[in-house]
Amino acid sequence: MRAWLEHAGYRVVEHDSGESALFGDGEGAAVACVDLGLGEVGGFKVIQHLRARDADLPIIVVTAQRELETAVAAMRAGAYDYVTKPLDRDRLLLAVNRARERRELVVSVRRLESALGERSVLGSIVGQSPKMRELARQVERVLSSDVAVCVFGESGTGKELIARAIHAGSQRRRGPFIAINCAGIPESLQESELFGHERGAFTGAISTRRGCFEQAHGGTLFLDELGEMSLSTQASLLRTLQEKVIRRVGGSTEIPIDVRIVCATHRDLRAEVEAGRFREDLYFRLVVYPIHLPPLRERTDDIPLLVGHFLNTLEEGVARKVKRISPEALDALCRYRWPGNVRELQNVVHRSLLACRGDEITLADLPADIRNTVLPSIPPQNTNGQARAAEEEEIIPLHELERRAIQRALRATRGSVGKAAKLLGIGRATLYRRIATLDLSQDVA
Repeated sequence: MRAWLEHAGYRVVEHDSGESALFGDGEGAAVACVDLGLGEVGGFKVIQHLRARDADLPIIVVTAQRELETAVAAMRAGAYDYVTKPLDRDRLLLAVNRARERRELVVSVRRLESALGERSVLGSIVGQSPKMRELARQVERVLSSDVAVCVFGESGTGKELIARAIHAGSQRRRGPFIAINCAGIPESLQESELFGHERGAFTGAISTRRGCFEQAHGGTLFLDELGEMSLSTQASLLRTLQEKVIRRVGGSTEIPIDVRIVCATHRDLRAEVEAGRFREDLYFRLVVYPIHLPPLRERTDDIPLLVGHFLNTLEEGVARKVKRISPEALDALCRYRWPGNVRELQNVVHRSLLACRGDEITLADLPADIRNTVLPSIPPQNTNGQARAAEEEEIIPLHELERRAIQRALRATRGSVGKAAKLLGIGRATLYRRIATLDLSQDVA
């Protein structure tokens, strides 16, 4: 059996007893062939232990012709197939190949189910990189409770999308989701926005207004950029979280509230506490379960997925359909550092869709700073006029003349490929091809 299987391309680990099979090197096997007559630890026990370790492992029973009833019993116990002695090479290889295909199918289904589950947990967030899979697992852990969650991440990483995903997957999904950006509200109006105000509470308060806490009753309140909240508002928020009641500005009635808090910030709140800009007692109330959202530069494997997603979602605002992006352009996007994260990538794809003249985004359609990630720099200009004049008197090969002409045009136009192409009397796409062929580089304006 070992010789036949190895000749067919399989890597085989062989055991001569049940004890050896259970305690030896068999982890990660794709298929197991088990003889029922194995001495003290019989084949049935080996099958039970193997299936306990890996319920999806296909097991092929090897048995004598007179023991077919035993083989059927083994299949009822979880074996996938059986072969009889004396062994037939073709029958054995056919059984093993089918078992391997089944194993691969089961693994593929498991991965698909996992991917679909993660995608549903993260809502509209696109990503299948290891960091995003871990993020999905973190989000899943907080869906069944009302624990306070704080999402940490740089600007543009999608913190509000995470908050919406938590709300959509929680028991409060039928309630409202209210988002407030603390950085966009003047300090004097923060308490009014959060808790509401009574008519006449201050100049301009011409009617009673419900605040975000009342609007989010029974649902989720998302406090974005929490680190920008004033200390006085932090004190009022702490009282609300402790007593689960609010009092509108200018009012005396305490109103009960039932709200789950999800907050987000790009700041290091622990450092803000140490600097005296954020209350420590409020910190421990809100940062019960921290979630750290990775920046785009740490999950570049997701960039092709994100680009494809944006090509589909942004096409409505463009007069033509663009379904592809060239390998060179995609390489440039993957090399860029993305200080603005996913929001910046979306903006770049939108701009490139508008700049694109065909049905494919090319390197020429990307902004200059992104193109430069894959284009080498231009060597410094030769300031020695006499040496340049001597070179011009020499007989120079045509490809070198072309190289120098392109370099001069790029220097004259300060690296603008479009303007250089006009000076040279050729198309911009042609100039890009010649730059690549001649191994040139340029600082594009």
